[in-house]
Amino acid sequence: MKVSPFNVVATASVLLGVQLSLTAPAAALSAKLVSDETTVVLRPDGKTTTTYRLEWQARGGEMHGFYFQGEAFRPVWDMARCWADLPDGTRHALSITDLGNKFDVLLAGGKGFSGKAYFNLTYGGDFANAGLIGRTTASDGKPLVFFDWGPVQWDQSLKYRAVRLVLPVKVRAATLTGDEKAAIPVQTEKNVNQENKIDWYGSKGDDGAYYLTGLFYQADVPARGPQRLRLYFPEAYLSLTAELAESAPVAASEEETPREPAPAQAEPKPAPTQAEPEPAPENFAFSFRTRPLAACAVFLPIIFVSLALYTRRLAVFRKKKTLLAGMSWAGDAWSPPRILVGSYQVPGKVAEGLHPVEVALLMELPLPRVAAIMLEGLRRQGLVELVSESPLQIRILGTKQAELEYEEAFLASFDSEGRVLSGLMADFFESAIKKLQEKVWDCDLDATKAFYRKKIQEAEAQAEAPAPQLAVTAPYHNYWVGYGYMSRHTDHYASLTLPRELNTGYAEFMRSAACFSGCFSPGGTVGTVDACYSACHNACHDACHSACHSACHSACHSACHSACVSGDAH
Repeated sequence: MKVSPFNVVATASVLLGVQLSLTAPAAALSAKLVSDETTVVLRPDGKTTTTYRLEWQARGGEMHGFYFQGEAFRPVWDMARCWADLPDGTRHALSITDLGNKFDVLLAGGKGFSGKAYFNLTYGGDFANAGLIGRTTASDGKPLVFFDWGPVQWDQSLKYRAVRLVLPVKVRAATLTGDEKAAIPVQTEKNVNQENKIDWYGSKGDDGAYYLTGLFYQADVPARGPQRLRLYFPEAYLSLTAELAESAPVAASEEETPREPAPAQAEPKPAPTQAEPEPAPENFAFSFRTRPLAACAVFLPIIFVSLALYTRRLAVFRKKKTLLAGMSWAGDAWSPPRILVGSYQVPGKVAEGLHPVEVALLMELPLPRVAAIMLEGLRRQGLVELVSESPLQIRILGTKQAELEYEEAFLASFDSEGRVLSGLMADFFESAIKKLQEKVWDCDLDATKAFYRKKIQEAEAQAEAPAPQLAVTAPYHNYWVGYGYMSRHTDHYASLTLPRELNTGYAEFMRSAACFSGCFSPGGTVGTVDACYSACHNACHDACHSACHSACHSACHSACHSACVSGDAH
């Protein structure tokens, strides 16, 4: 039995979005991934929070995003901590789309930039379930716990890459003495010492305590260069509560001896000489690059079938009474985003004029409750009536037309029979959270929440009053009255359920009896590929994802995975 599920090379590739014009060709864009700083916080329950801080430099055009892939498990994104710090000093929300075998990371709203920017990506994972930590036995029979993981690899060289591994082990302070470092009972595989500068220190957690942190630093990283960290600790040292799988005994690992310390902060290095990557082994997927006829034979039928299905579906949808505003797919493992707490808050500033749905998201109500607020507001306007709460089904009434953007987007999330279309409902929530982030970006969230708690109390009183206390022309009147009624009558819509994938997310995934929180201080990275979406690519992308995502996903994923992970330009 292998220690780790690293049977395939983890790779991340880059998609650079380019705004095209007659005078500025796509090839003018030059983007460089300078550095990758990754922080992994390991909890006693075997789950982790992983944060990438990537420094990008774009010149000659606008960069919009990149592909992220190669993790050993499916990331559960914490959208509250996914953003980009742009050259103009602003912080911008990200859009992360699951494409099946990779994630499309883009600046939200079609935003682009030129210059230096830092992308921050944060997600949760279950290392114990993925086999990245587990139990094994040393050659002398001593029980050990192994950690076997590496950050994703990039399709271009980096000036440096640093991994900070925060362990659930308390230490005295941020700085450790030589004796304290020597007393850390860690063993490593030889490649870890040979390929990294290593240092140990303490990271301050949210509880004020310091936790043991290993810093593994590489300079002048070649394209697709690995950084596999294989560490071993005595079984009881990490105090893990997770159920860990047993692995085969390992050969005697060397004690990790102090080497040249890793720099506390990455310093600029001379431009590296890019190493030639090893040739990929010849296999079915790889052969597509050298055999274009074979690629055409495989993919052209898929494209034609997809376009045919897409055309047929559009024809059917035009005959429906309810015209959907758009078609999209939020991914098989969509996770609801949460409001971002930025670092540019103005003390006391309140974001006034929020829609009740945005307020519900700000208060982090469960998504079914947010949907219920929309339903109640629509019902009070005579636009819909409820058919079933579990599963949710509505009937759209033809007596009045939706006027607000949120109303149209929400109603477009139901099919002609009034049942929820999970992908479009996910789009509705993601759009709402992005608008909310734009409105509260520099606001004092505590003050804003206090402001709306008072407004909700006023809405509760209004909902119970025999006559309206506010004019029905007041902004979002029906929604506020509905919000107030539901806030006081918690049994109203209590059994309403949405599709399963809309009831899970980062917060639920990571919630457990964790005994500590680590600190996060990631830093930058960069990469370069000239890329743009052609008209053909856009047509096929939309067709595959909108018309036959479910049908094609499994087949395409298996056939295309190896061909797609190498970072080819788009």
